[in-house]
Amino acid sequence: MNLSREFTQEVNGTTISFQVTYNPRTHFFAVVENQEIHYTLVFDPATKEWMTKDGPQPAIPVDQLAQLVQKSFGVFV
Repeated sequence: MNLSREFTQEVNGTTISFQVTYNPRTHFFAVVENQEIHYTLVFDPATKEWMTKDGPQPAIPVDQLAQLVQKSFGVFV
């Protein structure tokens, strides 16, 4: 089973590449932006909110990133 996805998103005329890997033990997503910026995308089922941790904020809003990640994996929460 492939637990990694890659996609791009245009932000203010600049293309940002995202490499995302799902961790089935934690249910978190490890995200790498443009092969250099690392952080973790997390869904909190208690509050039903997406957030990032372990790094800088993403180049796009967290909710938008979460939608793109869910779309790339074909699963929505």
